[in-house]
Amino acid sequence: MILLFYARFYDKKDLEKLGVTPLIDNKKSDEYFYQILVFTGQRKDAGTESKVHFVLSGEKDQTNIRTFSNSNRKMFQRGGIDAFVMSVPKSLGLLNYLRIWHDNSGVDSSAS
Repeated sequence: MILLFYARFYDKKDLEKLGVTPLIDNKKSDEYFYQILVFTGQRKDAGTESKVHFVLSGEKDQTNIRTFSNSNRKMFQRGGIDAFVMSVPKSLGLLNYLRIWHDNSGVDSSAS
């Protein structure tokens, strides 16, 4: 019985990790959508609790500074994969680069 409870607890935790998170600043009127997958490394202290920002640039346009956020679950954990949907009003064209950084706002080893 204890094993069943233990397994069910971790099944619920796994469900929290699934799914795609829409960015908080997406607008309903936007017509183009991009899915961004972030893979966090396996090394010790690879994850972060800091705020993570990015700019996505294409040959036609680039985004303003955007922020990855999800109040329902922890993101950027060691060995994790986080999926986000970003909306923009017009196409960015063929993508050139994604500039990504964090602000060191996490605590201790979770900052960087």
